[in-house]
Amino acid sequence: MLRCLGLSEFIIEDVRVNVQTLAVTINLRYDSLLMDGEYDLTGKIVKVIPLSARGPFTVTATNSRITLWIKLKTCRGRLEVGRLRSELVVGDVHLSLSHMTGGALVSKYITSHLANQIRTHWQQHEPELSLVLKKHLNDELKNISLVSLQLLQSTDKYMRRGSLY
Repeated sequence: MLRCLGLSEFIIEDVRVNVQTLAVTINLRYDSLLMDGEYDLTGKIVKVIPLSARGPFTVTATNSRITLWIKLKTCRGRLEVGRLRSELVVGDVHLSLSHMTGGALVSKYITSHLANQIRTHWQQHEPELSLVLKKHLNDELKNISLVSLQLLQSTDKYMRRGSLY
């Protein structure tokens, strides 16, 4: 089983909302994201030395950022996320593989190589991440009624005309 921890512990860096088109852009920063689970590694080092190990692993990604592009829609008198696209940029990655055999040098090489792979292929998990974020956003949007949105849209129209100061 794979667990991802820290997704709810973000810092909001920027939020842009277009109340007329219901488009939202959010930039979040994560000081630390943690993923843990079990690994089962089999292969050969330099096509000669057999390697076989299994056990728990931990991946820690620090200084990561995510940008969300959200298109809201109205449904049953409430706002919901219609479409959500995200881009995750992972900062520093540290990987810990317990029970790794072959000595410190082999362990250091394997973890370094896998950490680089994780950093470059993290974006492949964007669909799963988007589903989780969409669910959380929809849970929060349940607290916003269409009356609030209509008020924002009206205020936005008057502000654009210069009617309100």
